Amino acid sequence: MNQDAAHNVATIRAHALASVARWQPATDAETLKKILLGMAIDADIVLDLHCDNEAVLHIYAGTPLAAAAAPLAALMGAHAVLLALAAGEEPFDEACSRLWWDLDAHFEGRHPIPPACLSTTVELRGEMEVGYALAERDAEALLAFLVHSGVLAAGAARLPAELPAPLCQPTPLEGVEPILAPHAGVLVYTREMGERLAAGDALGDLIDPVSGATTTLRCTVPGVFFARSGHRHVLRGMNVGKIAGATAFRAGKLLSQ
Repeated sequence: MNQDAAHNVATIRAHALASVARWQPATDAETLKKILLGMAIDADIVLDLHCDNEAVLHIYAGTPLAAAAAPLAALMGAHAVLLALAAGEEPFDEACSRLWWDLDAHFEGRHPIPPACLSTTVELRGEMEVGYALAERDAEALLAFLVHSGVLAAGAARLPAELPAPLCQPTPLEGVEPILAPHAGVLVYTREMGERLAAGDALGDLIDPVSGATTTLRCTVPGVFFARSGHRHVLRGMNVGKIAGATAFRAGKLLSQ
């Protein structure tokens, strides 16, 4: 390591590839993970494409990647960009990107180590939203981002003269409020995903099918209602909605809360 950022990036990538090569998988799942990580650990850009149960399009990324992920979020039309230094549960995007800011912290700024891998998880709405129009729109946006990033030559995709206005500003993953069912029942949503809610707003009713009693579910933080459960008959304690709030208030394994 020295004062040349490009040299440091090359050195770190070589060591990362060697570390993956030395890994001895113990299961078939680990074997697949080794293959994927070996293909991605030295990349400039890693886009891990997913879908939620029910959601509007949203993106997870490391906090140091906020600026680099902004064009992707604008082109994809993301309703939430959720940032964290360590999300918990070891997501694949973080396995590719987190080593950069962890090493930068380890060396305490003595050597220039940029966040050299723009690795994100892109949640392409919900698992039931399958259609040619959405697929074409998302594919064009991804290709436009690769043109914007210089990975593809101009003309490989339609790149707008100006990036579209973002639909949201990045917020901390620690600011996401999970809405939990206080009891079992039939769930009726009263607000649509993508709506901005104020603290105390109702987003759904939970109806006890035996007694008929109704509990109104409310958020306690203001933010975007960006994801919800794919179930309408829910059990006590189930996560039935997520609000992207702007103020951090949680800690721990954020992806599983």
